[in-house]
Amino acid sequence: MDIRNVTNHGNVERANDRTKRAESQRTVIIPSVGRDEASISAAGRETAAAVESLAERSRNGGGRDREQLVARALEKLMSGELDGSDAIGVTAQRMLDAKFLSA
Repeated sequence: MDIRNVTNHGNVERANDRTKRAESQRTVIIPSVGRDEASISAAGRETAAAVESLAERSRNGGGRDREQLVARALEKLMSGELDGSDAIGVTAQRMLDAKFLSA
């Protein structure tokens, strides 16, 4: 019978050595949550301000006659009067005159 590493010099407790090595080499991964960021360009801010200005103008432009104006527009729409190329041309010209699409 040949018994080796019986003394402490031979370090018979090899299982503990493996455990210590495994613990020291363990990689811990910590999950992180990505950050969403957004930025608005100067042109985007200008466009948003222009749209808001148009919306405000639309809300305040009709005054007391607004309900009558909306009723007349609805009648024109339902009758098909606004489907013609003349109505489209007049509307486009009004938009251009009001600088609706200007940058």
